[in-house]
Amino acid sequence: MNLIAQLYAGLPDHDFPARQAREYMAFGQNEGFFHLAVAKDMRIQTLREHFARTGLRKVYLSANLAGFECAIEGIDVEVLEKNFFQEADPARRLAKKVQLGGSIVIINNNDAGSAESREAYASFFMECEATFFVAWDWDNHHWLELSPFLAAYSDCYAPAHHENLYLLSRYNWRIAGPIYCSSVQWPRKFLEAHLPEMLNAERIDAPLGMHIPYSTFSFRMQMITTLNQYYPSIGFSSHAFHGRTPADRMREWCSHKTHWIAPVLNDVPIRIFDALVTGGIPIVPESLRFLPPVNRIPREFIAFYSATDIVQPQDCVARANGLFDAGGREGMVARHKLALQHYHGDTSVRRMLGYAAEVLDIQVPQ
Repeated sequence: MNLIAQLYAGLPDHDFPARQAREYMAFGQNEGFFHLAVAKDMRIQTLREHFARTGLRKVYLSANLAGFECAIEGIDVEVLEKNFFQEADPARRLAKKVQLGGSIVIINNNDAGSAESREAYASFFMECEATFFVAWDWDNHHWLELSPFLAAYSDCYAPAHHENLYLLSRYNWRIAGPIYCSSVQWPRKFLEAHLPEMLNAERIDAPLGMHIPYSTFSFRMQMITTLNQYYPSIGFSSHAFHGRTPADRMREWCSHKTHWIAPVLNDVPIRIFDALVTGGIPIVPESLRFLPPVNRIPREFIAFYSATDIVQPQDCVARANGLFDAGGREGMVARHKLALQHYHGDTSVRRMLGYAAEVLDIQVPQ
């Protein structure tokens, strides 16, 4: 028997994909989803009438989206205080509700990660009938305990990945995107100001690839453990990384020519664009090669690894370092500018505002 046929025959539960699809389709036929869509239409009509009178007053980002200090020309963007929606005092709650009136609010899935935060946010969503809420969900590829809630409790739902879109469209017909995760570690002005430092940094050939461990994704854990035997700079980190200063984090990214990237599933990780915006070469799995937005990245800016490269990575890393060396300073500048223009948080927010404006039938500055 051919080896591929033999291996395919040995895979478990061949009926599982079809069974899952049948259950998905049957689940989505429930009449309750139609009534939910009608109720959300009624809310949108109320919002359109309000914004037709007042126009767009302001854009608010949740505190979990504060790292890139969003700056959109012609639009007043402000970051909400941490745990903004978890407000017990009635007077302050009313003041916050008034504050959000006539605004677009963009939240992230981390704003609703606990039962308490979900309840608090849902109350604001239902009470703020003059506020347009966008949910930018970075984990719709696997956190399905949360994603349906975010889709239902948002006026425009923006998933960051291409998985589960049919299912989530049942909870919200106004599903926008995907709006892929983008570089949100550093503000645009910070990155532009530190370009000389990026260009002059001493970079080593060993790839950087420190990932937060998640036991659920055992293949990823094994991949990183295997690669760590060859490159100690690939391994496991902690959430403490985000507590470091922007300059310190940038210096670490700029100390390597290349960055090995291990998605949890087949998602498009933020670190692809962090690598590009700091002048490096991302090394990503072959399974992403032809998927958007990776398929639009110039091939001299990105390297791909196969299954066998995981157990014998040296040649793949050498190819990636070769791309970096061949591009020189001009290549670093070009990757930096590409990421700033297309794959920075500012660009993602502008896209979400464009979708919101279309739903509301209003104009926002271009």
